[in-house]
Amino acid sequence: MTYNHRLATLEDHKTLAPLMSEFFADRAKVDPSIVIKDNFNFENYAAYQLLQPLNFTWILEHENGQQKTAVGFMSIYFYDEAPPPNEPASLMDRHNFGHPLKPRRVGSVLGIYIQEEHRLADNVKLLVNSAFKKAAEMKVTDIDVLISEDQTGMQALVTRLGFKKVATQYIQRFTIPENTELPSLYPPHPELELPELPPVPSALPLKDIKTQELVRNSQGEVVFHYPLLNEKGEPILSSEGLPIYPTPLLDLDTNQYIFDHDKLVVYPVLYDEKGNIFEYQGLVQFHPPVYEIIGGKPQPKKDQNGKYVFAEVEKNPDGSIVRTPEGYPVFKSQF
Repeated sequence: MTYNHRLATLEDHKTLAPLMSEFFADRAKVDPSIVIKDNFNFENYAAYQLLQPLNFTWILEHENGQQKTAVGFMSIYFYDEAPPPNEPASLMDRHNFGHPLKPRRVGSVLGIYIQEEHRLADNVKLLVNSAFKKAAEMKVTDIDVLISEDQTGMQALVTRLGFKKVATQYIQRFTIPENTELPSLYPPHPELELPELPPVPSALPLKDIKTQELVRNSQGEVVFHYPLLNEKGEPILSSEGLPIYPTPLLDLDTNQYIFDHDKLVVYPVLYDEKGNIFEYQGLVQFHPPVYEIIGGKPQPKKDQNGKYVFAEVEKNPDGSIVRTPEGYPVFKSQF
């Protein structure tokens, strides 16, 4: 049998959904604290995970002739235990008082799952080695992974790969009667000086992806991420009843937001042939950026007027949008 693995993209969320469902079902068999919600939408969950900027997921595929079948995945999330370097002094002091350990740069494995008939040591290594490479790229100090008690083979394998067992987790499950008055378990939030009010109620203050600081323009003003608005200045809602926030354009090298004359550059929303906002699996779709290679690196392309270029969607002779067999819109080349 032949196997390969690849980094997942948003287009893979429908493929990942059943594997993630199986992963949680397996965990629930041995962990009484895991109770999956009724009719939970794992396609939306997979899409949500793939959209997170510091989450990475690899898919394990089984090749049988010309057919490829997804049989496993591994997801890892990267974070820094240290507070952002420019956090307000009051919060920095609070953090220092309450954290006796030196902060780590962590790659935390959110899940690793391979269907039982494909659980070969080499397949696990394919996924784990991908995580190692990404961890080296992200300059982390530690990788954390939680493995179920029944997965003794996986425990032995990661031990051989250099992981050290540092704890054993025990769970005691309690049943709380319905209609019980519950004391709050939410900690009080520190008092923060709020930035200026957003121009429209649904506008969100933009934060730096790396530092989580408020992003400011050249005038020192907080930059807000606007939802799509109608003629009355009201947010346009998706089929899920939520405001639609266009995806900001990022510099692939620095992971910084791109601005044009102090205005945040965002992906244009995709409309269908009837002028309606195009959604796929409940997610609003946008025109992706076009790139060109400059100095050996991909950079967002600009037209002759200095405007950023976004990929057009492929259309059929009748003007309808070309779609993949799964229904995803097909865009023209991004290079």
